[in-house]
Amino acid sequence: VNATRLARSQSIGYTSRNLAVVACASQYNDASRSLLYVGAAAGIAASLMFASQQRAECDCENPAPRGHPASALPNISYEDFKDDSRDNIWVTMDGGVYDVTAFLDAHPGGTSRIEMVNGQDLAKFWAVYQLHDRPHIRALLEEYRIGNLTSCDYLRVKHETKFDSYYVNEPHRPQAEMGQLRSPSTHPWNSEPKTLARLTDTFFTPNDLFFVRNHNHVPTVDAEDFVLEIEENENAGIKATTFTLEDIMTKFDKHEVISAFAIGNAKWAGVRVRDILAASGMPVDDIALGKRRPGGKIVNFIGLDVDETGVPYGGVIPVEKALDPFGDAILAYEMNGETLPRDHGYPLRLLAPGHAGCRNVKWVGTISVTENPSELDSGSRLDRHFAPDINWQSHKDHVSKDRCPTTLIPLSEHYKADAGNNCAPVRVDQGPVIQTLPVQSIICTPANRITLSGNTETIPVSGVAWSGAGRGICRVEVSLDGGKTFSACELIKDENKKDAPNPEQGMGRNWAWTQFYLDAPIPPEIKEKLKKGEKVEMSVYSKAIDGDFNAQPQEMSHGWNVLGICVNHWSKVLIKLDPKLKKGATIAPPATPMPGSPWWGDGTPNKP
Repeated sequence: VNATRLARSQSIGYTSRNLAVVACASQYNDASRSLLYVGAAAGIAASLMFASQQRAECDCENPAPRGHPASALPNISYEDFKDDSRDNIWVTMDGGVYDVTAFLDAHPGGTSRIEMVNGQDLAKFWAVYQLHDRPHIRALLEEYRIGNLTSCDYLRVKHETKFDSYYVNEPHRPQAEMGQLRSPSTHPWNSEPKTLARLTDTFFTPNDLFFVRNHNHVPTVDAEDFVLEIEENENAGIKATTFTLEDIMTKFDKHEVISAFAIGNAKWAGVRVRDILAASGMPVDDIALGKRRPGGKIVNFIGLDVDETGVPYGGVIPVEKALDPFGDAILAYEMNGETLPRDHGYPLRLLAPGHAGCRNVKWVGTISVTENPSELDSGSRLDRHFAPDINWQSHKDHVSKDRCPTTLIPLSEHYKADAGNNCAPVRVDQGPVIQTLPVQSIICTPANRITLSGNTETIPVSGVAWSGAGRGICRVEVSLDGGKTFSACELIKDENKKDAPNPEQGMGRNWAWTQFYLDAPIPPEIKEKLKKGEKVEMSVYSKAIDGDFNAQPQEMSHGWNVLGICVNHWSKVLIKLDPKLKKGATIAPPATPMPGSPWWGDGTPNKP
């Protein structure tokens, strides 16, 4: 058995180690020696069978993959590839060898998920994290190619690489089973309503339709064993303190907040963060009144969800947000009147209304007040809004400068390579970290690329709008003539709002989204075409104006940045009007593009 395991683990044929096993038999009695000979013989047979299989599958004299332009790169030996004493991270894919060290700090999923692949076959990991296996990501990977493994060595690494999905105890998701969710990623789970019209069915989004953005597997937490830890900070007056879930639910006042995130709006209930910190010794009232300094600028929230290497997810908010009596930051344990679902952070999640979803850490297990953000907060590195003359190469150079200072490309070379395109060095002071989001609207009906009857006078348009930092929505406008003219929509706002000021007063606290609707009249020039029996393609636009009178820009280019942060141009759907369809009849749009695909179900590109 041992010899068989040895042969398989080595993934090669008859080895000197097999002979050593046989030689050791002389140290034992005849019975033991006989058994050991049998085991060694079985191991040798297994080795020879595996070697025969390898010879059938590969040619050890040639690099893999054959015919690839990178075949001119040097062959890298199995021993060098597997050397774990080097600092750089090497992975293989289809026989290529890639030094991805410079990409570590640019990886949205964190460095540890790449580091765990060191010396292994990336394909086994992408079989779990399928979202990565896209043409543009494969093209990005090629930028880091340094050589090749021979076909035999690649096959050996492939057989040795073991990686099983740890997403084995995920929550039950009945809406997904019924096909009602669009899931850009299953590992980790990310989902949203398949049909945007569901967002306007009710003011509060049902829990099982509310969008999900997970970063790791969903932890299984026993309420009886749960403990919230508050880390000590003498400068802030905080003593190391722990709270059970029962403490949190029974010893503190329950506070309700109605707040939207990108694709959902809910009523949340829990304990104020400031109350938890006060119970840990922090003089929150004196700090809020300016009588003393807070002893830290950042409140860190660390989740109980961890990646395969044990690294948890973390997020941060400014200490002022946590301590402001009007900031409404809570640790929520209820959602829409029900126990917080597992996908949304059971038993406890941060709700920092008005702040980006990535800051609202789920499954909170630890809170600390510090001067600087925790190293676990990847958002402080990657969620930055850079100037439009920062390109992808500049960003990659910036994030890799500490790990790979000798591989940086001079700025002058960037200019040459880009042939006049924008290219400038990254300035962190001009790339603010995102906490709150700009004003935004989404058209939910009509659906993008739907065909409607042309026998009508109006097009019913509905959707949702919101703005970060509680700025609220003053007005939403809709256009059917390409943006030449706009008409104001009817608004449905939070009827439960009590003490919050109106959006235009500039005081915030308008955390909920605003729904809008309008029966928009069809423009005269389009009606004339319909009367002639012509089919008409037209665009429907919406733009929102918030309480500070910020309006959505017309084009994506107006807010373009290399990381795609805070893109908030006019919402646009493309529709067709067919005068031959009976009034009220529709033709469903083609299937929406699959995650990472630029093509709709009818083969047209993903641009109206």
